[in-house]
Amino acid sequence: MQYLDGSEVATLRWINERAVLRTLIDSDQDRSVTDIARACNLSRPTVEGALAQLIDDDWVIESPPRTSGNGAGRPAKRYEFADHSRVVVGVDLGPHNVVCSVATMRGEELATFRISDLDLTGGQDALDAMQDCLRIALGEAGTTAERIIALTVGLPAIVSSAGDIGLTVVVPAWQEFRLSQRIRDAFPTADVLFENDAKLATAAEHAWGSATGVTSAVNVIVGRRVAAGVISEGRLLRGTHGGAGEIGAFSATRWDGVYDRLAGDAGSIEETFANAAAGGADARQRLHHFILDLAQGVAALCLVIDPEVVVIGGGVAQLGDRLLRPLRDAVNELTLFPVELRASSLGHSAVARGGVALSRDHVARSVLRIT
Repeated sequence: MQYLDGSEVATLRWINERAVLRTLIDSDQDRSVTDIARACNLSRPTVEGALAQLIDDDWVIESPPRTSGNGAGRPAKRYEFADHSRVVVGVDLGPHNVVCSVATMRGEELATFRISDLDLTGGQDALDAMQDCLRIALGEAGTTAERIIALTVGLPAIVSSAGDIGLTVVVPAWQEFRLSQRIRDAFPTADVLFENDAKLATAAEHAWGSATGVTSAVNVIVGRRVAAGVISEGRLLRGTHGGAGEIGAFSATRWDGVYDRLAGDAGSIEETFANAAAGGADARQRLHHFILDLAQGVAALCLVIDPEVVVIGGGVAQLGDRLLRPLRDAVNELTLFPVELRASSLGHSAVARGGVALSRDHVARSVLRIT
């Protein structure tokens, strides 16, 4: 007979604990020991031992007892994932706005707060604004910074594989200030991650928005700058240097300055669309050139990725079919196959919610190690 040594027993025990934890995380209700044993194909004593350890580690809690109402004896104990014992956070930090979203470890939104119309081009100003915004969001969620297990910050920058700002032309002072390290220092008990803001918005669209359920997608965010992210084979595409999707850097797309050219002297794209609808010649010409310029980059991405869907986000998403119809026609003239365009459904919270998605996935993969 072959016996397991101490390390092998410990490894087997750990594997069983992960199986029990995975079962409870995937369940939409609490489970009895018998339920868990059946789902994991484990013995009852093994499940009870795993639950005891997971409760000690604060990953599992015993549910309040159910009352049968018929006096048929004590009901079976039931257990659930301690989803609210810690929180995950997503942050959208830009040169003018900051958005913080606080969620349970499964990603259920608890609170989101936004501060707008700021000058955050300086590193210290950006750090202070983020901390202020997060403090308010945590308060609205009824929790504290000490309970943050993972925090992901979206930046207008290419983020290196090491998780730091690799390149930014939008806020170069942040790199000089070593903003990423200062944010890590401000939250010493949390795992702090960084990602490009467009990529986080893309992750959010795939998790909860207009790209849910697809395996390939392009997400184009149109604001004061235009950026894009890519989902390929169900995963966020980063590339070797973190620059996948940065087609706006290719000058032939004419994405640089496209928003300001559309807005014109009025500074409002909504007014441009209204004037174009009313027959204004200048507004119609600017809108026509905007559609053609935007279509160049979208079509180029579609020819490379061949996505199931293209999501249009940012401030122009609210225009709906007034933008999507002519843009779809312009893109389809440049591609091999018809492209489905959808407006983003997440609005200003897309980047922060994408941060929640990456924080949630980080906890599952690197903390709980169940994926």
